[in-house]
Amino acid sequence: MQTILNVVVPIFALIGAGFLAARTGLLAVSVGDALAKFVFVIAVPALLFRTMATAAFAGANPLFLWFAYFVAVAATWAVSSLLVRRLFSTDRRTAVIAGISASFSNTVFVAIPAVDRAYGPEGLEALFLIISVHLPSMMVAATLMMERAAAKDLVAADTAPEPASLARTLRAVGRNLSRNAIVVGILAGLALRLSGLSLPTDLDEAVHLLGGTAGPVSLFAMGMSLTRYGIRGDLSSSTLVSLLSLLLMPAIVYGLGVAILPPVWLKAAVITAACPAGINAFLLATHFQSGERLAATVILVSTLLAIASLSFWLAFLG
Repeated sequence: MQTILNVVVPIFALIGAGFLAARTGLLAVSVGDALAKFVFVIAVPALLFRTMATAAFAGANPLFLWFAYFVAVAATWAVSSLLVRRLFSTDRRTAVIAGISASFSNTVFVAIPAVDRAYGPEGLEALFLIISVHLPSMMVAATLMMERAAAKDLVAADTAPEPASLARTLRAVGRNLSRNAIVVGILAGLALRLSGLSLPTDLDEAVHLLGGTAGPVSLFAMGMSLTRYGIRGDLSSSTLVSLLSLLLMPAIVYGLGVAILPPVWLKAAVITAACPAGINAFLLATHFQSGERLAATVILVSTLLAIASLSFWLAFLG
């Protein structure tokens, strides 16, 4: 229990500190936005770059890791979308947002510090292998599903414009990903790895120091961001989506991965799946102007429930 507290308490203490700093006006909300941008543009890309360039990856097959994690993503997404649409009579776009919210874990702000504190560098190697395909695959799938749902909703309302072509949609997503600093950090690290070269010692230490700020700064920034997410949507649907995210998805990852993954990789994948909903679901909901209240409430509810769920999964995994 003490080990669990050593992992969970510092994480949520930093989130709470960021929340209080923003709520009391000690720091302006714009400071939180700047910290979040620093995490996404500088700290996490530096951490990913160095890890992808130097990690040994335990000699394990990443295909097994991706299989266990992304089958769980697909299953949780489908179950969440179906239940929210059937039980709460939402439109198709909101149902897709429910699926994204349930399956798009907060791999940057919460998973990195949680896995780092619980399982160290070997756990981070598994997490970064997930992140290396997580953002591109999830953004492409989410955008295509939202475009399809939007078209069907408009047809049902008899107000359908000419739908965007698949090629045009993929080009737009590709342009956005090519400018994403996290994707650039991953590709640069892989390029350095394949070249056989290494960073000079002083430069490597500078990158290491930058990457080391990712965990604490991301938690503090996330806490500040929570001040803008109140209970906006239906609490029943938001709680259902949060529970699917925090319990169903990691359970599927564990069931699929227990026989095929190294122990630390399995634990890192389960903890990543058990993290609260990330902000990307809310950004997509805002872009498509549907499901914003649901996505915002899921972020807040799942973050609060994650205190208990992360403790449970850490105890279960050992």
